[in-house]
Amino acid sequence: MADINRTLRQQRFSKRNGVFFMLGAVACVGWPYVLFMSDAFSVNAVEVRGVKTIEPVEVTREVLRALDGRGEWRPWPARHAWFVDRGSLEHELKDRLFVANVIVDKSYYNVLRLSIEERSKKVIYHSHKQYFWVDIQGVATEELTVDERKLAQARLIGTRLAAFDDPPIIKTDLDYEIAKGTVLADTRRAKEWIKLAEDLKSYKLQYREVEPPTASSTLFKVLSHEGYDVLMDITAPLELQVKTYLGFIKTKPEGLKPLDYVDVRVPGRVYLKER
Repeated sequence: MADINRTLRQQRFSKRNGVFFMLGAVACVGWPYVLFMSDAFSVNAVEVRGVKTIEPVEVTREVLRALDGRGEWRPWPARHAWFVDRGSLEHELKDRLFVANVIVDKSYYNVLRLSIEERSKKVIYHSHKQYFWVDIQGVATEELTVDERKLAQARLIGTRLAAFDDPPIIKTDLDYEIAKGTVLADTRRAKEWIKLAEDLKSYKLQYREVEPPTASSTLFKVLSHEGYDVLMDITAPLELQVKTYLGFIKTKPEGLKPLDYVDVRVPGRVYLKER
């Protein structure tokens, strides 16, 4: 009788161990699947802070395209929130959305949180006595109003500093009249204008307007707040050229004669041409 009871207890113990083993095996396989392989932690929503002109749905679309477009193989879904390369995503979104800065905050479950600093999506195009708004496609959309023109001209004569969110003023002396709908540049070139102007601003150079490089030259001119035409080269380090000019302003001799230009295309060296 004792042998029978012992056998029954051993069978129950064996069955219990078998159940525990099966539960453990399921847990070992199931939890990693839930955590890493399933869509439970995949990004499917984006929260955006700081946008004024960009639609959040556009940001969400570009985020998901960027995540899905990563080519390297991984055992988890491409949108898994735990494995988002924030630095790479920030860099890619800056290009995709054409914004000044993107910060990817920590993601929470299915939500990815972004902070975006927008940049101007249009410029003031100045040619002789004409002032037009030009959009990011390089198309003249409309002429400045009387008040807008007065504000732009105040910047050009140096009686008003450009505010942080003022659009760039781009100068090109054309030999024809601008009309609404005139194509003045392609999208790539229009973006280059905006980026160049904002880079100058980020390096603390107060300027009135920028005359960008042409298709056949790397030279561009900046009309500084001090009233000098500053010659720069788009292929040389911009920050060093700006520092060279700012250093010249701090140390320039008193009684300096009027100048045609200040040439800082060789960083660290200043070449002057007197009138």
